[in-house]
Amino acid sequence: MKLNGTLLKSTIIAALIAAPVAPVMAQTAETAPEAPAATAPAADFSEDQLSSFVDAALQVQEVQKDYMTQIEAAAAEDEKKALIQEANTEMTAAVEETEGMDVTTYNRIGQAAQSDPELNERILAMVETRQRGERMMTE
Repeated sequence: MKLNGTLLKSTIIAALIAAPVAPVMAQTAETAPEAPAATAPAADFSEDQLSSFVDAALQVQEVQKDYMTQIEAAAAEDEKKALIQEANTEMTAAVEETEGMDVTTYNRIGQAAQSDPELNERILAMVETRQRGERMMTE
C-alpha cells in the first residue's frame, strides 16, 4: 500500500512540474509577452532558483487544488470564469511572494524542465527531498 502511495506521489510530482506553468503563463501573457523559454538552457538556472521554483510550484499546486473543486462545482460559466481568474491571480501572487522567484523565471524554468529531462529530474529530486523532509517532521 505504501508503494502505491509513493507511485501516486511520483505521478503527482511529475504533473506538478508541468501543470503550474500554463495557468500562470496565461495570466502574464496579457501583461508581459516573453521570449520563448526554450532558449534558456538548464545551466542558466542556479540551485537557489530551482529551489525557489520548487517552493513556488508547491504553493501553486495548493492554490490549484483549492480552486479545482470550486470551479468544477460552479454552475454558471461566468462563475467558472471568475473563479479561474481568481485562481490565476492567487497563483501569480504565490509565485511572486516566493523569495528569489518571479513569474517570468518560474515560467522559464517550468518550460525548460518540460524539454530538458535532466533538469526535470533535478527538480523532481528536489521536490521528493522536500516532501520526504516534511513527512519526517510530521511523523
